[in-house]
Amino acid sequence: MLDRDYGIASRAGLHCAPLAHETIGTKSTGAVRLSVGCFNCVEEIDITVNSLFKISKAV
Repeated sequence: MLDRDYGIASRAGLHCAPLAHETIGTKSTGAVRLSVGCFNCVEEIDITVNSLFKISKAV
C-alpha cells in the first residue's frame, strides 16, 4: 500500500532477524522497514508518517 498508493518505497517481511521478530511479537506477520537517507526532506517524512497513520486507521 505504501508503494502503490503513496509512492513510498519500503520492505516488508522478517528482515533476516527472526529472533528479533519473536521478541517483539511479529514473527508470524513480519514488519515494514523504512529507511531515511540524507536526501530525504522533512516534507517526505511528514508524508510517510501521515500515510502510515491513514493505512493503520483503514486496517
